[in-house]
Amino acid sequence: MSDGGRVLDVLVVGAGFAGICAGKKLLDAGITDFLIVEKGGGIGGTWWDNTYPGAACDVASHLYCFSFAPNPDWSRKYSPRPEIQAYLERCVDRFGLRRHLRQRRELKRLEFQDDRGLWRAYFADGEQRDARHIILGNGGLHMPKLPDIPGIQDFRGRWMHSARWQKGFSLNGLRVAIVGSAASAIQILPAVAPRVAHAALFQRTPNYILPRDDRSYGAWQKWVFRYVPGALRLYRLGIFLRMDLLLYPITRETSGLRVKARRMMLSFMRRQVKDPALHPTLTPDYEMGCKRILISDDFFASLNRPNVELVTEAISGIEENGIRTRDGRLHEVDLIVYATGFDLEAHMLGVEIRGPGGRSLAEQWSELPTAFNGCCVPGMPNLYFVTGPNTGVGTTSIVFMIEQEVGFILRCIRLAGREKLMSIRDSACARYNDTLQAALQKTVWASGCKSWYRREDGKISTLYPWNALRFRRQLRKLDREDFEIVERKSY
Repeated sequence: MSDGGRVLDVLVVGAGFAGICAGKKLLDAGITDFLIVEKGGGIGGTWWDNTYPGAACDVASHLYCFSFAPNPDWSRKYSPRPEIQAYLERCVDRFGLRRHLRQRRELKRLEFQDDRGLWRAYFADGEQRDARHIILGNGGLHMPKLPDIPGIQDFRGRWMHSARWQKGFSLNGLRVAIVGSAASAIQILPAVAPRVAHAALFQRTPNYILPRDDRSYGAWQKWVFRYVPGALRLYRLGIFLRMDLLLYPITRETSGLRVKARRMMLSFMRRQVKDPALHPTLTPDYEMGCKRILISDDFFASLNRPNVELVTEAISGIEENGIRTRDGRLHEVDLIVYATGFDLEAHMLGVEIRGPGGRSLAEQWSELPTAFNGCCVPGMPNLYFVTGPNTGVGTTSIVFMIEQEVGFILRCIRLAGREKLMSIRDSACARYNDTLQAALQKTVWASGCKSWYRREDGKISTLYPWNALRFRRQLRKLDREDFEIVERKSY
């Protein structure tokens, strides 16, 4: 045990948006005895890990930041990854979080100590720390998911996952294969196509891609954001309301807006892609919104380049020199980029967690990950997820969701204090999740397409079914009757 066995009030896991928000709110609440541990070598979580060419957020920057730390100096409507990561670095310094931060500290296991009523954290370097409360702020976009393709280890060229981009690696003159055609892939292709000899994008399913309408902010706009009272707040509110009132309704089971948005997408694609033969292969055959709706100004246009090929034939296997498709063709390449997403459920179980009596969270969640408000799990006292089950969104900013969740967690921590153990009752959690799953079945996500949103059993453990305004109202309430609260010494 390090630091003389001193017990922390709070251990925060992760130094991305969630961990930084938690640290700021802990200090606001007068709680100073906490530690933020980050397994990576820098600040930013997702925005530290994902350094691939073209990486940017698909939520407008003025909403994709903390409400308590607006940034008048975003360069673009959708600012690139380096700006987002630099913003988070500034937040850490601005709020005095450096002294609470420990980088390259990978948490491997959390075990509840029954005799003391504390959580013990075990780190990869052998260190152990005890804490009264645990805030799990590790996000979902950091555990790469590789495709299950025969021969994936047989390739003799170079390969990488989009979230593990090899810095300093030159693409000039290479033949590159990009496996996948979703959010990361449609940013990578336009960024690398001008530099490579040939780029082949392997598409399994076409996506709904709407124009991003990105643009840079002029000096006068930044001046207004910085100096005109209320201007930046009103601009941010406009983005929020547009997403909550116009984009969110598209996710409902029946929506006239979805029909209009589909026509807009198809028209955009046909204008951008010059070869009419490609139009059918880029037209989705499922309900808009069933899979994640993507935005890009330049993906479709990049398919017009003579050195870019769209491959829609299914992959049969990976061989020494490239990718074999089911039509028998070998696509010889020098580099394979797997833009195949993340394991969103596994990230919540990336740390082994054992509660009172050795109760395993992995076993408890073997059928379906569930939590009250996406945060509190029955039988796991004083343990809180920031982006736990069913907190994912496609129609608002995850940073907004994080702020609401951290506010709820702080109310729990203040109520439990140093001497109490607080856990959600099974009945309250079951009631909440029954309502949530019923609501999810009335969304387009349950309409039948195959996506990472929907499990094989039809359940959805990743997404929140209502809008952002409801989430804020929901998390402002804390009913003590929903929780079991006991003295630590009598646990």
